[in-house]
Amino acid sequence: MYNTPRAATVMTATGCVLWSLDRTTFKSITSYHKQKRIQADIQFLKKVEILSKLNDREVALVADASERETFESDTTIIRQGESGDHFYLIMSGSVAVKVDNKTVNTLTEGQYFGEKALMSEEVRAATCVASSKVICLSLGRKQFKERLGTLQEIMERKEPPQHKGSSSKSTPGGPAAKDEYYLEIGFNELEEKRTLGQGAFGRVKLVKHKTTGETYALKCLIKEDIVANNLQDHVMNERNVMRMLDHPFILHLHNTYKDSKYVYFLLELALGGELFTFLRKMGRFNEKSGRFYAAQVVLGFQHMHDKEILYRDLKPENLILDSKGYLKIVDFGLAKVCHDKTWTLCGTPDYLAPEIILSRGHDKAVDYWALGVLVYEMCAGYVPFYSDDPMEVYQLILAGDLRFPSHLSRACNDLCKRLMNSQASKRLGCLKNGIKDIVKHKWFSGFDWKGLINFENAAPIQVAIQHAEDASNFDFYPEEDESKVPACPQWDPDF
Repeated sequence: MYNTPRAATVMTATGCVLWSLDRTTFKSITSYHKQKRIQADIQFLKKVEILSKLNDREVALVADASERETFESDTTIIRQGESGDHFYLIMSGSVAVKVDNKTVNTLTEGQYFGEKALMSEEVRAATCVASSKVICLSLGRKQFKERLGTLQEIMERKEPPQHKGSSSKSTPGGPAAKDEYYLEIGFNELEEKRTLGQGAFGRVKLVKHKTTGETYALKCLIKEDIVANNLQDHVMNERNVMRMLDHPFILHLHNTYKDSKYVYFLLELALGGELFTFLRKMGRFNEKSGRFYAAQVVLGFQHMHDKEILYRDLKPENLILDSKGYLKIVDFGLAKVCHDKTWTLCGTPDYLAPEIILSRGHDKAVDYWALGVLVYEMCAGYVPFYSDDPMEVYQLILAGDLRFPSHLSRACNDLCKRLMNSQASKRLGCLKNGIKDIVKHKWFSGFDWKGLINFENAAPIQVAIQHAEDASNFDFYPEEDESKVPACPQWDPDF
C-alpha cells in the first residue's frame, strides 16, 4: 500500500482462493470517502449563522481545524461554572441546555453552543447534556484565533473578505515574477561538456553556449522511460510549475526542448554541489549555519506558496549551492499547484508528514513539516525518525515520539516541535500569520533577512569553484551512449 519492496516471500501451501486489492484502487476509495467527509463538514459549516462572515477559504480552514466528536445519550458535554475553551456545532442529535439543573432550551442539528469560549475564558453559563446520541464538530479557541483571529473581529466584519489567489510578490526585497521566462537559445547552440548527475529517467549535463560562453545545466529525460512509467503528465507539470517560479533561492528554468529520444530542461547552473554532500562530510552543522540555509528554504517556500504551489520533496539532496555558497531549491518533479488539498502519496519516507502517510489529504503544511525535519537533520546530523525499513519510518512518524540531542538549543527544539506538529492545522506556517510565524520565531531572532535576500550575508560554506566549467564539486559519471537510447515517436509533447 506504500509502494515499498516486499518484506517477505509468500507462497501457497495448498490450493487457495484469494481476494486481492491493488494500491491505486485502495487509495482511490479511501481518498474519495475522505474528500466526501471534508466536503460534508464544509457544507455544514457554511450554514452556521455565527460563521456566515467567513469566506470559502476560511470555512475550509475551520473544517480542517475542527474535530468530530460523538457523545452518547445523557453525556455531559460542558458543565456550568467550568472554564471553557471549545465551541461545539451539532451535526446530528439533540442537546439539552440546563441552567441550575433546569432545562431552558433544546438544541438540534445546525445549532451550536459554547461560542463564548471563542471570545474569552469566561466560565460556562450553562450545562449542555446530550439528549440522544450526538455528533458535534468541536473547535478550540486557540486554534480558531491562530487561524482566523478572534470571533469578535469576524462578527464585526461588514462582509466576508475576498480570498486572494496566487500572488506574484515575494519577500520584501525579493524579485517580482517576470512575464517572460525563456532565454532565446536554440538547442543546437549548446555544447555538452560533462555529466553532473544521474537519475532514474536521465541525467543532468553541464553545457556551454557556443557563442557567449555562458554555462548552464541541461536536464535530459529519456522519453521512452517516461512513457513506460506513465509519467508524461508528471513531466509536463514539472515544466509548468517551474515556469511560474522566479526567486533567487529557486533554480531558474531558462528553456525547454525535445527531440525523438529526450525532453530537455535548460536550467540555471549552480556548481557548488549538493548540501547533502557537505552535511555528510561535516556530520552536522552548527545552528548558525543551519539557520542560514533554513532561512533560504523559508523564503523559497514563501514564493511557492504565494503561487499556491506545493513543493513536497524537500531534502538535502535537493538543495544545491551556487558559487557564493547560497542555496538553490531544485527538482520540482513532485511539485503541484494546489488550491485546496491533494491526496497523492509521494515524497521521501524520512520527510513525509503524517497526513500524507494516512492519506488524509494534504496542503502546504507538508512543506513546513519537511522544513522541521530539515532543520533537525542539519543541526543534529540525522533525521528525527530513522529506520532502514520505510514501514518502520512511517510508524515512527505516526507515533510522533520526537527526541532531541542535548546540544540543540531550546529555541531550535521548539521550532522543530512546532513545525512537526502531527496536526497540520496547528503547524507553524499554517496559522493566521502564515510564514511570518516562522520568520519571527525565536530561533531566527536577530537574523538578517534583508541581507540574505540581497546576498550580503557570508555563507558558512565557502565553495571552491575555479571557473565556469568547474564541476569538481560533483561526482564523476561515465558518459551515456546515446545511440543505445531508443526513439519514442508515440509521445511528442508541446515542449
